[in-house]
Amino acid sequence: MTLPLHVESLGTGGLPVLFAHSFAGDSSHWHATMEHLKAHRRVVAFDFSGHGKSPGAVSGYSIPELAKDVAEVADSAQLPAFVLVGHSMGAAVATEYAGSHASRVKALVLVDPPPAPGAIPADQLQQLRAAVARDPVPVIEQFWSQQMFIDSRDEVKQRLLAGLRRMTRKAAGELTDASLDYDARPALIRYGGPKFAIVTARNDAPLSLHHAVPGFRHSVIRGTGHWIQLDKPDEFNKTLDGCLN
Repeated sequence: MTLPLHVESLGTGGLPVLFAHSFAGDSSHWHATMEHLKAHRRVVAFDFSGHGKSPGAVSGYSIPELAKDVAEVADSAQLPAFVLVGHSMGAAVATEYAGSHASRVKALVLVDPPPAPGAIPADQLQQLRAAVARDPVPVIEQFWSQQMFIDSRDEVKQRLLAGLRRMTRKAAGELTDASLDYDARPALIRYGGPKFAIVTARNDAPLSLHHAVPGFRHSVIRGTGHWIQLDKPDEFNKTLDGCLN
C-alpha cells in the first residue's frame, strides 16, 4: 500500500459501490459504469498502488498488500458498508478484502476473476514463472494476445498495452507472481455474503471460481474479451444492475 491513492467518487444515496480495477488498469476502466449508476447510488473507484495516478507501493506488491489499498479507500471515503466489485486481479484483491471484512461488504461481484489453482499445468506454470523473472512485460503481452484479447476491440487492446508499459518492471513482475500464487477459495469461503460472478464464456469452466466455490450466482457475457466492462459496457452495466438490485 502507498498513500495517497488516486480516488474518484460520484453520486449520492443508496448502498455505495466500490470498484477495484485489473492489473495494468486504472479507475477509468469503470467510468462508463460509474456514469450509469451515479443517479441512484454513490460510486467510488481508485487506482491501485503502482497503477494510473497512484504512486508506487512502499513495501512491495502482493494481493494482501493491495487489499490494504481497498481498506484505505473504504475508510477515507467513509464507506461503512458497500458493494465491492473487482475485475481480474482486482477480483482477487476484492476477495482477499471481503474474506476479512465480511461485515462491511454487503455483496461481492467478481468480474472475470482468475480461476482456482490448477487451471495452468504445473510444468507450464514453472516455465511461465521463469519467463516472468527474466522480463515480465513481453510475457504478459504474449499471454494477453493468445488468451485475454480474444474478441476484444482494438482500442481496448491498445489501452491495456499502454497501461502495462507504464508500469514499473517491479510492479509487473511481483503482481504477476502474486496472481499466479493466489488461491481465492479460502477467502471466498470465509465471506458469507452474496457472491456474483460476471464472466466471459472462456471463464465458465470447472475451475472457474463460481464453480469451484459454492454460493455463487453467475452470468456469462459472450463475444467479449477479458475487459468486459470496456468491450461491452451496456451489456455489462445491465448485468451488474441485476447483481445490485
